[in-house]
Amino acid sequence: MRVLLIEDNERLVAALGQGLREEGIDVVAAGEAGVALARAARGDLDLVVLDLGLPDRDGMDVLRDLRSSQSHVPILVLTARDAVESRVQALNLGADDYLLKPFAFAELLARIRALSRRAAGPRWSPRVEGVVSFDDEHGVQFADQRVLLSPREHAMLAYLVRRRGEVVPRGDILREVFGYVSDPGTNAIDVHLTHLRRKLAGTALTLETIRGVGIRVKVEER
Repeated sequence: MRVLLIEDNERLVAALGQGLREEGIDVVAAGEAGVALARAARGDLDLVVLDLGLPDRDGMDVLRDLRSSQSHVPILVLTARDAVESRVQALNLGADDYLLKPFAFAELLARIRALSRRAAGPRWSPRVEGVVSFDDEHGVQFADQRVLLSPREHAMLAYLVRRRGEVVPRGDILREVFGYVSDPGTNAIDVHLTHLRRKLAGTALTLETIRGVGIRVKVEER
């Protein structure tokens, strides 16, 4: 799991980073809103932990920007703002959970894991409204047909659709879909691309190989 920790308190970042990494969670930290939004735009996060008291912008604005960018990543607000109005505003803007400081690390970890379990279901699956949606049985639903994929094909296509509009480097696919830290020289991507192209023939999705750069998914709006 990769978590973006948006927090400007360096001591808290260090403590949480160490604790989460010991639990097998990859932590990326950002102390300013601009840096955080740029990092989130890469589309490779599993969860965001967001402090509302940031030095350059209010965290509510960051939350609003994340959701307006069509990001479906689960967001846990971690803040000292205990007013009911703040909780209601954050939830209405798209936060999935709200935890007050000070907090117990065990509770934060439990909430992160709970959000992660929920995120594995179709609610946070990538979707292009009216064109394609993913389900939790490894299916891809188009307007007039459903295509059944293998678990790895499903994960690879979902990742590419989540980053639609980008040419996704092969290294990113190997890391995020296949779990490789470095390129072991496998042809796994090409094998799965072949299967996906065959299964997606005639649908609204096309997988394009940009030689020497990566893979791009093209969505035909119908």
